[in-house]
Amino acid sequence: MGANAEANTVVFTAKDGHKLALPLDWALEHGAVVATRINGDMLSEVIGSSNQLWMAGVPAKYFIRDIVSIDFLNLEEPPAPPSFEPTERDFVNRPNVAVKGPYLCSVGDEITFEGWADDYDKRIVAVEVSLNGGATWTVLETPGTDAARMLTWRFVYTPKAPGTYLLQARAVNEDGKKSPICAEHCFQVS
Repeated sequence: MGANAEANTVVFTAKDGHKLALPLDWALEHGAVVATRINGDMLSEVIGSSNQLWMAGVPAKYFIRDIVSIDFLNLEEPPAPPSFEPTERDFVNRPNVAVKGPYLCSVGDEITFEGWADDYDKRIVAVEVSLNGGATWTVLETPGTDAARMLTWRFVYTPKAPGTYLLQARAVNEDGKKSPICAEHCFQVS
């Protein structure tokens, strides 16, 4: 259904059937966009979703991914605006980080790991990766980041011995806080 002048509610429906209903004026005031790319990269390649609702300064619990329909309705009682302060700190895993990479490779192959990092209203100043269970961390600098944009990152590694490896990644925000839960990627080197 297309938008009409009387619409007061927008309803986003995800591929899995999940629905998110928001007051239309509130969504527009918060700059609601349905993104298919992050910093030029296809969202499906970065986080595995074809699209995602984004709103500046709004907690991720109000985001929805893999949107298959957007309906504009004129309801007698539109939904109440979400109640939160933009500085709300009720997130368990922030800053948040993700990683993806190959599962199989050979000794001497140069392999690339990629991911994203975000902390809602805080700037990401670094991503750290470890291949030894967190005993040491390699810092990936993130110049030019800001709090309004999700950061994408890359790490290139050349394994020197066969075996099973675990790459851990964590983000660091502008306050020095590190991801309490690391993203992990296990891979086999032959």
